[in-house]
Amino acid sequence: MIKSYLNEQRIQLGKVFLILSGFFVSFQSIAQDFEITPLNEHFFQTLSISDPKTKYTQLRNTNEDGSTFTQISDLQNRVVKTIQTRINKQNGELEEVVKVFDLDGNLILRTEGSKSNSRKLTFYYENGIQVGHVINRGNNVYEIWRKSAANRYKSNKNDFEPSLFPNDKDWKKFVLKELRFLSEAQKQGMEGTVILAFLIDENGQRVKTEVANINDFPGILTEEALRVGELFRGQYNPAINYNGETVKAWLYLPVGFYFYR
Repeated sequence: MIKSYLNEQRIQLGKVFLILSGFFVSFQSIAQDFEITPLNEHFFQTLSISDPKTKYTQLRNTNEDGSTFTQISDLQNRVVKTIQTRINKQNGELEEVVKVFDLDGNLILRTEGSKSNSRKLTFYYENGIQVGHVINRGNNVYEIWRKSAANRYKSNKNDFEPSLFPNDKDWKKFVLKELRFLSEAQKQGMEGTVILAFLIDENGQRVKTEVANINDFPGILTEEALRVGELFRGQYNPAINYNGETVKAWLYLPVGFYFYR
């Protein structure tokens, strides 16, 4: 069953590559093997296709020129996200274009920018019409508009997404204070950044906490990160959609485990 499922995914991605071959994906690259990765709802790798936490399947193709095309589909083979990267021949920077789709195949978000810095441009869509955009100029400087260019303003955050209130300084201080030194993790050289997922509801209340990249690290790290996250009593800004309504969405926060040698 799993083999048949993966073959179906391979065929679906092949069709997308054929459609996009006029852009920068060459026909020759279609013949190459795809990297197939099962993902959870936060788009981090799970143990296998049969893992109950698997919600999506990622197929990735790398071309000879270093450009890539990634397609992420749900378990009903509906495309939910694509990621294209390529080298800008003028400045040599790696550029990335991310597109997100609803379950009917309609584009709802498009982000483009350089992988080497935080400056990005994000467009939001409803029924094929652009209803907002966010320019991330770096250093927590954002330019935002909804529905009309006349409704333009600056902010220190992308308010289409949830965030900490008033900023993330309290979170960073809390992690430094509460995170326990794990001598066993240090002995075994366990290091890295655990990503916590906080589900923030329409009223700015946290209703769920979990480890987004739980399979990337041993339990000694993920359990400690989750303990710290559940102890945190911060305040949150809920996400705001293009109509100006608050909506439920995930907020991702890092917990770093790095030891001095």
